[in-house]
Amino acid sequence: MSSIEKLRTVPILAGLSDAQIGEILRVGRSRRVAANTALVREGETGNSLYILTEGSVEVTMRFGFPVLLPDDGMKEKLLVSLHAPQFFGEMGLLEGMERSATVTARRECEVLEISDKDFERLVAVDPSLGYQVVRNIAIVLSSRLRRTDRDVIKLTMALSLALGVR
Repeated sequence: MSSIEKLRTVPILAGLSDAQIGEILRVGRSRRVAANTALVREGETGNSLYILTEGSVEVTMRFGFPVLLPDDGMKEKLLVSLHAPQFFGEMGLLEGMERSATVTARRECEVLEISDKDFERLVAVDPSLGYQVVRNIAIVLSSRLRRTDRDVIKLTMALSLALGVR
């Protein structure tokens, strides 16, 4: 399978032509990542998007009360496992803020890293590529937000029932 064929199925690249996907391949930095290697760490500043072309990763978030828990006082909660073809780090591409979670390779992976600067250069040359990628990101983020809203309602209801609040 060619690199373009691998990327054609990644949700963030839906609607792009083969030529546009080729441009993403040209500017992206492809690398192999060993199992159990963190690609993104929660709390670190990030400015890249990662496209997972082979393998799988786990997305975790730290939580806890440092005063009550031993060691550094934080536990990790598995949020989701991602399997190629998939992407992560899109918020870093858009806003360059602290990473909200840690992403760790669970087995050897191949990723294509696209920095915000490289993405901006691509968009300057081909605005339709930028529009389509950002639109795809918005669709994914909207879906995640809708799912989070449902989870918050479920948790609120469970807490209300547990506390006897009506």
